[in-house]
Amino acid sequence: MRQEIKIKLLQNMLEEVTKKYDYFILKQEQMLKHTYEMATKDKLTGLYNRQYLEDYSQQALDRMQRHQHVLILIFIDIDNFKYVNDTFGHDEGDAVLKEVSKIFHDSFRKYDVVVRYGGDEFIVLLEEKKYDEATLKALLEKMVQRVEESLLEFKVSASYGCATAPHEAQELQKLISIADERMYAHKRAKKSARDGSNNGR
Repeated sequence: MRQEIKIKLLQNMLEEVTKKYDYFILKQEQMLKHTYEMATKDKLTGLYNRQYLEDYSQQALDRMQRHQHVLILIFIDIDNFKYVNDTFGHDEGDAVLKEVSKIFHDSFRKYDVVVRYGGDEFIVLLEEKKYDEATLKALLEKMVQRVEESLLEFKVSASYGCATAPHEAQELQKLISIADERMYAHKRAKKSARDGSNNGR
């Protein structure tokens, strides 16, 4: 009987230790996840940040070479964002950034990487078997339309430019530079068309 009591006590102790161990492991995993998100996510928008972009892009470029895929980098800038901050204040500016970020995030697939690059600049990375320019342009134009309709009172829009690897470049900064130039060309073309339309009236 005494031996049975000892065994029962040992079993109870073992169960208690196991519960505490499981709890400790769970808390450690939660802490690691929280720390990782703090390091890789933008605090305001919840999108990935520049650090994550640099880490992920290197892995994506390596995969591209191994599997002969195409890596597409999209550089996006919010048009007229300075007007929002100057006219409505920075709190409203932050609200606009959050809404725009949600639209950008929802416009792409779950496994595509959407990054707040800085201020009102965003970068999206897509990994594809081939580059379908027409399909991508249609998707981006629909995204811009959603931004304009959702934030009509703030008079904002979005301009974008794309660059592809390995065809145009095989380094992140070069891809960003090419896409950035094309984004500004898109912005100038939109402004020119808008000014021409106004002059026509």
